[in-house]
Amino acid sequence: MAAGTKYKEVAFVNEPDVGRRDDVEGWTTLPPTNRGVEYSEAATLPLGCPSVGEKINEWDSRTDKFTDKKESKGCDACCRCLLRSKHKLPEHPTMAQRIHYSLTCPPHGKVADILLWLVIGTAVWGCLICITGQLALPGGNLFSLAVLYMAAVLSGRAAAAVGMPPLLGSLVAGILFESVPGINAVGHNVDVFWSSVIRNLVLVIILLRAGLGLDPAALRKLSCVVLRLAFLPCVVEAVVAALMAKLLLSLPWLWSFMLGFVVAAVSPAVVVPGLLKLAEEGYGVEAGIPTLVIAAASLDDVLAITGFSVMMGLAFAEGSLVWTLAKGPLEVVAGLVYGVVFGALCWVLPHQESKDRPAFKFVILFFLGCLGMFGSHKVGLESSGPIAVLSLAFVTGLGWRQSANKDEEVSGYYRALWEVFQPALFVLIGAEIDVGRIDAGTIGWGLLALLVCLSLRVATSFLVVMGAGFSLLERLFIAIAWLPKATVQAAIGSHALDYVRRHGNDPDDIFRGQQVVTIAVMVILVTAPIGAAAIKLTGPKFLARHQSHDSQA
Repeated sequence: MAAGTKYKEVAFVNEPDVGRRDDVEGWTTLPPTNRGVEYSEAATLPLGCPSVGEKINEWDSRTDKFTDKKESKGCDACCRCLLRSKHKLPEHPTMAQRIHYSLTCPPHGKVADILLWLVIGTAVWGCLICITGQLALPGGNLFSLAVLYMAAVLSGRAAAAVGMPPLLGSLVAGILFESVPGINAVGHNVDVFWSSVIRNLVLVIILLRAGLGLDPAALRKLSCVVLRLAFLPCVVEAVVAALMAKLLLSLPWLWSFMLGFVVAAVSPAVVVPGLLKLAEEGYGVEAGIPTLVIAAASLDDVLAITGFSVMMGLAFAEGSLVWTLAKGPLEVVAGLVYGVVFGALCWVLPHQESKDRPAFKFVILFFLGCLGMFGSHKVGLESSGPIAVLSLAFVTGLGWRQSANKDEEVSGYYRALWEVFQPALFVLIGAEIDVGRIDAGTIGWGLLALLVCLSLRVATSFLVVMGAGFSLLERLFIAIAWLPKATVQAAIGSHALDYVRRHGNDPDDIFRGQQVVTIAVMVILVTAPIGAAAIKLTGPKFLARHQSHDSQA
């Protein structure tokens, strides 16, 4: 130490208080604070030297200058204006400031998400081009399917942004890509076979979800009200629609009943989200209306799909009269046997000690469902496919509910799978509609038939819940909630047309199949937005709110 310099030993307990210094009798002292890591060693500070805090500040300033110099060398000349660190949002930014900030680097927020998907999509497209060649290039089947799917997702989000069901946007996108000159080449280039395969694949997902959702214990608790609401409105509407189709469209009786069951099914994809939203806000919870309607919706779809499958089996039966009469019941029995046998197999596979058991359950059930659907086409029993998948999921669900580990994760997997494939289903069913080729009589008579059918459905739904303890307004709400249609219409609406295309291409049957598809799409376009809006608007007015939610409000 230099001679004549005074020093004092200072023991720091904590990190020194930056920027503060006291001179007492020529000594530099720094009071302890609670701001940092404790120091156990002693330090000596000569009189007049900078405090530790000042040294830290000096070091920080040097570091900042060094960093700025380093950034300026690589970035200032070309992209300093794009660096996010150089552009901070004010407390109340304008729209222009928000847009500018969202485009700064590194990518962040929604811009980063969009960029991520663009990179992934471009990479996938590049791989497909390398593997399949022309199929993935403009004009190829894979390219057209990819364009339709992206359009379906974007239009679905646009529809959701304005309060409409996303499926409506996807459906309209498919119609536009099939009908509008200039872009209709995309719809025309979709291979009919692969379109049918994808729609059947989505139908498997729908049926597996419906079958797993049927809880016998819950249905017994809700007594016969669920059964009345599920079956009577569906049967009444199917019969009336069949009569109207026979009288107005001159369809054969079996085709008329096929159309009737297509029209009659309610759509859980529209009904369930609206009811869950109302339930979260406390509307109708005490009366059990959301539970009643959601449970009945699955049964309604099961009845409609089963009725359609039976009628389709009878309509396309070939051979002798005996075989024609026996084929329909045979397809039902074959589907039930398949579902019971392989559903029971799913009770024991995978075994209880298996790792990732829910994932294996999802995989085995999904591929057994696909085997039942596509295998029925190979053996000539097409109508048994939906029945096989439904019974498979129902029997499997019975065994899983009795086990200690119910594995709700499996239902979560199917829910996620449905979210992925839902846009594909509706954009492909929309792509079956060429507005320029639609028969005007089909639209006109179809709208009239739809008006009559919906009126009778509302009246029937209102009557079947009488005596169940609901008020007049609650019964009216249930009848309104039973209006929307979408999922089943999109899934089975083109089933008959696909069959005709695969077997013979009879012009009369093709025209009838196109009529069924046209009316199915028209039903979705009319009832989905009206039903969703009606549930949203009438729920808070017609349903009583739970007291806990009233107090929170």
